[in-house]
Amino acid sequence: MENLIPTETVNPRTRKLDCSTPAQIARMINAEDFNAARAVKKAAPAVAKAITLAAQTFLAGHKIIFMGAGTSGRLGVLEAAECVPTFGTKPSQIVGIMAGGKSAMFRAKEGAEDDAAQGGKDALKAAKKGDFVVGLTASGITPYVLGALKAAKKAGCFTALIACNAKADHSDADIFIHLPTGPEALNGSTRMKAGSATKMALNAITTGAMARAGKAYGNLMVDVRPTNKKLVRRAIRLIRAVSGADEKTAEKLLQASGQNVKTAIVMHVKKLNKADAEKLLKRHKGFLKETLSER
Repeated sequence: MENLIPTETVNPRTRKLDCSTPAQIARMINAEDFNAARAVKKAAPAVAKAITLAAQTFLAGHKIIFMGAGTSGRLGVLEAAECVPTFGTKPSQIVGIMAGGKSAMFRAKEGAEDDAAQGGKDALKAAKKGDFVVGLTASGITPYVLGALKAAKKAGCFTALIACNAKADHSDADIFIHLPTGPEALNGSTRMKAGSATKMALNAITTGAMARAGKAYGNLMVDVRPTNKKLVRRAIRLIRAVSGADEKTAEKLLQASGQNVKTAIVMHVKKLNKADAEKLLKRHKGFLKETLSER
């Protein structure tokens, strides 16, 4: 019998998926979804290593690059895109690349994942020595991803592999994050548990790395970009919570700071103008806690 990878095996707990009631299906799939969180918990030591390396890479001025195909690739692109409004990063600092290019984000190009050479080319085009390249492949055997990691490693990049297969080829990965999610509720559909676990791991890596890079104050999103009404309200709440300013003052500070929450907070707490607040923050490399603690 063929020795299948975990994500391709048949799940005995969902064999009656097609003849179950909607309520049974909902419970069945939800029960399987819990395994995604369990898998990420088991991988916590490796995720912690990735957080450390991602933070070091970012603070050194290098890029974090997620590379994948299909669902895994889309999750990498999504993670990179969401770091811009959440942490105020530049689009060039945290990057998502998927097999088949940008158009594959919306229309599947399944054959693109089999091209290891293209993975290597895409990696070398985006990454330079000192960057951190994270390969994403639920199966652990995607040629595009493995080709990308091989080329990145050879170019002097730090590397990691996130996969749901313990036997994945991680010879070119400095860190191997194994997410043991097991067989999917719908056979082989890795957009389900495997995708959920991958997203959780990515959330932990970027959030942890950005927090360690000074882009959080406690658990507050102080580098948020207030690009819409909801985020403007959040920015005002953040300024009030940290600086103690009333709402009207916080609104004025946000405007005076050029829509920068950290700058606004420092302006109020330290009684500084915008330029001097920015200089103080820069002296502390953007770490708000250290900036506010300076005597």
